[in-house]
Amino acid sequence: MPTTTLLDGLNYYKICTPSDWQRTLRVETSAVAVVKLISQYGTNPTPPALRAAYDLLLDIEGWKAMCLQQRMGNAGQNNEQAIWNAFCGALAAKNDRDAILSVMQLKGFGSSRDDETGQRRAKVATSAMRFLKPDTWGVVDWRTAAMLAFLGQSNWDMDQALLLAKKWKADDLRDTYDVIDENGACAYNQMYRDRRATPSFLRTVDVEMALFGLSMMAWPFR
Repeated sequence: MPTTTLLDGLNYYKICTPSDWQRTLRVETSAVAVVKLISQYGTNPTPPALRAAYDLLLDIEGWKAMCLQQRMGNAGQNNEQAIWNAFCGALAAKNDRDAILSVMQLKGFGSSRDDETGQRRAKVATSAMRFLKPDTWGVVDWRTAAMLAFLGQSNWDMDQALLLAKKWKADDLRDTYDVIDENGACAYNQMYRDRRATPSFLRTVDVEMALFGLSMMAWPFR
């Protein structure tokens, strides 16, 4: 009988990265405040509201980059109004694709195309969606995409999926899932949603974080 559960993955994520988890909670709190500001001001934001949205984008970039300086700096190149408009568009969008494409207008979040494939990378944009709409969005990256593949191969037997995953090198999987565009991001998020269940997984983001935790079991951080 399987012994590892999806909840084990979520707990592993929280326990093994306590500082990252606390940072996650802080950014979540900031995001809730910005969403309220957007609801309050709509198309007529005040300067403090614009600044709050700008600061949130920088926080999200730092969170996604795990504060690695070489992966940061693009978010700050966006002006405050562009960020506000992108967030407004994401929250008002009628479907997932339009929502993430709104965020992908921003520099560092998918505005440029990959030279080889011509696709736009949506992975960083999903980190913004994860904070703006945690009930329905989670981050998509190589780790969660790979874990979903192995879970699919093992009929969602967590132990079997981990055995399969550990046979692969993290660098190879990182290359395999290097480019995930807006369509892929939406598809993976639907897979997250399909696994929501009470009481531990009311939010889509909780499923995503659990998958990330499982990936840490398979491929620990260096």
